[in-house]
Amino acid sequence: MEPAGMDYFCEQVQQKDVGRRMQVGQELLEYLGDPARSSDLEQDQQRLDKVIDELTAWVNSSNFKVRL
Repeated sequence: MEPAGMDYFCEQVQQKDVGRRMQVGQELLEYLGDPARSSDLEQDQQRLDKVIDELTAWVNSSNFKVRL
C-alpha cells in the first residue's frame, strides 16, 4: 500500500516501535524525494509542522538507528 500523503505520515511518525520508525523514515524520505507524490506539502502546513515536531523527537531518541 502506498502512503496517502501527509495524513499517513502524521499518524505514522508517532509510532514508538523502532522497527516501524525505521520503515516510516525510509518511506518519508522517498515521499519527500518525489515532487509528484509530495505535492500536498504546500497545502497542509499544519500537518507538516506536526510531522517535523515528531521527527525532532526521533533525533533525540536513545536508539542510534532511529537518530540516523
